[in-house]
Amino acid sequence: MIDTDRMTEPSVEFLDVAYLEIVERAKCLAEQYFEQAQRHLAEEGKNHVPALIAVQQISPNAWGFYWVRVHYVREEGKGNAVTRKIPKGPRHKYPQGAFSFVKGTLLRIVRNYENRLAELRQLAAENRALRKTTLAWAGRHQKALALETPFEGVLA
Repeated sequence: MIDTDRMTEPSVEFLDVAYLEIVERAKCLAEQYFEQAQRHLAEEGKNHVPALIAVQQISPNAWGFYWVRVHYVREEGKGNAVTRKIPKGPRHKYPQGAFSFVKGTLLRIVRNYENRLAELRQLAAENRALRKTTLAWAGRHQKALALETPFEGVLA
């Protein structure tokens, strides 16, 4: 007989570890992008990075990797940075027009990082779906085992 507890726990642990590796990769991409964008803008004599990558935990078991637009709002003589999430749309990629406010070479850099982030988003979604399926399968299997009753005398 298959011991689903022994099978499920390592499977789910493996998926969780793999997911955390995807999250770490997204965080590294966010840092790399910011550093590259700053260097590029400094060469042009600018210092404001208009779009950033946000990597945030959105639920106990899930993280989001998305883009935010950075605005500066002047209040009482000071400029405060305000970020607004850029709408992603369906699937794992942002539409072409989502970054229309980014100009020049920086737009190429943003699109390059977006392609890599889209791959990570897709991997993360597949990972979470597989985890959910694995846990559901184990639950159904345990329920089926609990319902097993001998059929003796049923047809007599």
